[in-house]
This record gives sequence, C-alpha cells and structure tokens, in this order.
Amino acid sequence: MTTTTWATSGVPLADRADALRQTIREHVVPVEIDLPRRPEQVFADVAIAEMGSLQVTSVQANPATVHRTPRLARADDEPALFISLQVSGESTVVQGGRSAVLRPGEIALYDTRHPYTLLFDHGVDLHFFRVPVRDIALPDRAIDQAVARTLGSHGTVSGLTAGYLSQLAASPQLHDGAARHLLAAPTMELIRASIAAEADRADLATGPLHETLGVRILDHMRTRLADPDLTPASVAGAHHISVRYLYAILARHDVVFGEWVRTHRLDACRRELSRVPPSADTIAALAYRWGFKSASHFSRAFKAAYGVSPQTWREMRPSMRPDVR
Repeated sequence: MTTTTWATSGVPLADRADALRQTIREHVVPVEIDLPRRPEQVFADVAIAEMGSLQVTSVQANPATVHRTPRLARADDEPALFISLQVSGESTVVQGGRSAVLRPGEIALYDTRHPYTLLFDHGVDLHFFRVPVRDIALPDRAIDQAVARTLGSHGTVSGLTAGYLSQLAASPQLHDGAARHLLAAPTMELIRASIAAEADRADLATGPLHETLGVRILDHMRTRLADPDLTPASVAGAHHISVRYLYAILARHDVVFGEWVRTHRLDACRRELSRVPPSADTIAALAYRWGFKSASHFSRAFKAAYGVSPQTWREMRPSMRPDVR
C-alpha cells in the first residue's frame, strides 16, 4: 500500500497542532505552520500517496499560514517543486516577489529552494503534488519564471495539466499497484510542459511540449468523444500537425484512432444503459448523443463488443450482464 492517511480526529486535542506540524514536516516538506490557538479549532484530514518520485498529498484543514523560511530552504538536501491545485475556496502562494491567488481548478508552483508563504485564510482544501527538481530537468530560469503564477486557464497547457492532476488526485485506485508506475512519467511530462510554457524562451518549451503532445491529443479526443465530427483531420488540425504525424504520435501510445474512438464511445453508452433506474432515452437518441451516425451501426457495434444488443443489455439485471473489464 502506497497511500497513507492521517487525521487530527485520532489525536488528543492538546496534541493536535504539534502532531499536524510533525506530520507535514516529516512526510511532505519541512515548513512552519501557524494554526489557531484554540486546540478545538485545529483539524485536518491528510492523505499522502507515493507514485514513484511523484508525491500526491490531499489536505482538508482549518485556516492556516505556511512558511518556508530562509533557514529551511538553505537546509534542504532534496529540493523539490510543489504544484498546489485548489479544490474549493481560495488560497494564495507567495514566492519570489510574486503572489498567485488560486480558485477552484487553478494551480500554482513553488520551489522549496527558496522561501515561500502559503495563505489559507478560509481553510485548506487542496491537492499538493511534489516532484524532485532534478526530475524536472529544466533550467532554473524557467522554473523561476513559473513560480507563484496563477495557472490552469482553459485551453492552455497548464489548463490541461490542472484537469489531469484533478482526475489523478481524485482517483485513489490510480495511486497503488501498476497504475502508479505507468502514470508517473506522463504526469512529470505535463508538469514540465506547464513550467516550460511560462518561459520567455521558445527553446525551453519546445522539448517538453513535444514530449506531451500524445497526452494532449488523447485528452482532446476524450473531451470531444461525443462529437460526430471527431476525425483524424479535425484532431490533427487542432494541434497544427499533419494527419500522418497524428497517426505516428498515436502509435507511440499503442492507439489506433478509429478503434479508440469506437471503444470509448461504446463504453460510454454501456455505462448509460446500465443505469438504475434506466433513462427514458431511446437507443437511437443515446447512439446519436455519443457520436454514432446511425442507430443500426451502433447496435451492430455494441453487439459485437458485448455479445448482446443495446436493448437486451438495458433490460438485463446487473448480475446477468457479461463481465466487461
């Protein structure tokens, strides 16, 4: 098991503040934490997952202020970058003479080699992603330009990264077993690309953006899965590449375009047909909603994939449906 959970509810009131500080200091990063003076106002739920060199920490807690002091920064023998991802509420990251105000879905970076302050005036509800500086493999100048900036706007590299990290943090099943090893590398590539995209030199961004092209293409395909006009030409055009190059990029991810789209559309339909109670939508309406251009084509494809027609699947009890993995 690679996930550790900790909560102040299991600690005597008088010891909660010290216990929380020690947990963060020993398992996440050495910092100083200002907490409410009254013990009954100190609470926190913490989950820490290790995914190779990537650490994912989810925290819900009372209002607090976190300081990475100059002394702590100098003493660090394993420098890291943190990415804060706001879940709800608002927080502020201060470093390098800049401050970033985060709202839900936004991210900001900070570097443990330099002092920083995190302000959680209304409570903590965030995911924190820690990656070693050495694994980012970008010049210090690029990192310095990216810290303490509000990132995550829709349609940008950082927006894709924020959405990906949100799903990763919210899916505990991905934190253990084989999945954590498979996801560590693409996660690092996306973080690297978000940092590089903030640099003022194009050459710093070219490599990381190229490395993440496959991830960005698949995310684009997922978000437009229901679009009946989702084609290799439309995807290639959206990423300013040729269709031939699109096929080459997808092949590196063991993806065949038409097969991938059909499989994911069928799975989306299967999940809708499995709802209890069933929806009132017709089979044809469901097929069109998920991008199939004809109900008959959808029915043939569904039966070929799952062994029964869509209508039969909808009518079968859950225990009688074919096992789908």
